[in-house]
Amino acid sequence: MPDALDIFVFVCWFAGGFVSGVSGIGGTMFAFPFLALAIPMHALIPLSCLVCFFKDACMIAMHVRFCRFDAMPWLLLGAVPGSFAGVYLLQICSGAVLQGIVGILLLFFVYWQLCVHGGRGGGARLQPVGVACGFGAGLLGTGIALDGPPMAAFGLAVGWEPRVFLGTVSVFFMLRGIITLVLQWWHGFFTPEVLGMALYGTPGVMLGSLAAFPVVRRINVLLFRRVLLGIIAICGVVCLVRSIW
Repeated sequence: MPDALDIFVFVCWFAGGFVSGVSGIGGTMFAFPFLALAIPMHALIPLSCLVCFFKDACMIAMHVRFCRFDAMPWLLLGAVPGSFAGVYLLQICSGAVLQGIVGILLLFFVYWQLCVHGGRGGGARLQPVGVACGFGAGLLGTGIALDGPPMAAFGLAVGWEPRVFLGTVSVFFMLRGIITLVLQWWHGFFTPEVLGMALYGTPGVMLGSLAAFPVVRRINVLLFRRVLLGIIAICGVVCLVRSIW
């Protein structure tokens, strides 16, 4: 029988999957701060990586036909060393430090969405941008389970149309996720506790994504995104405060 924590994990990831399906904002950014209230960071980070791996697999089914596979070598060239650096970060940093990093990254994401996302982008050379953003995604994705901001910067830099960007990123997230999961498993982060919570988080995030499809055309997505940014900003502040106190 599931206990209260298992149900909480399911509900948070269901909400994260729903948010991701409706607005395009990463479900991890929404679910992570709430889960951090009940789960230690060194268990929550591998849990999030494992759950999101299956969410990314679903994304590939929808967007892979638009993927720019010529970008994969450059993204992975950065992601491999970034992932090794990320697992080292996860090993040496305390839970408070990791939570502080998450808080800063969430607040930066809100700033980027409000102040930079609408700016002009595109035209950057694929090779250097791909390596740099791939390294950032590997580092942050493996170290704190939040690889969205570096790839958002990649999308702004290259200026591809949304379908091409989503197709490319979905394939990259899947491949990078394999590297991350292998490294985290090798270093012993997938404890029975983490795997047990993943049994509830994985169906939660997948059902949440499916639940978004019938309602996505009936709500004001722009307003929904604004509300979510406010929630993410509050969560970022909470993470920072908890890391200090």
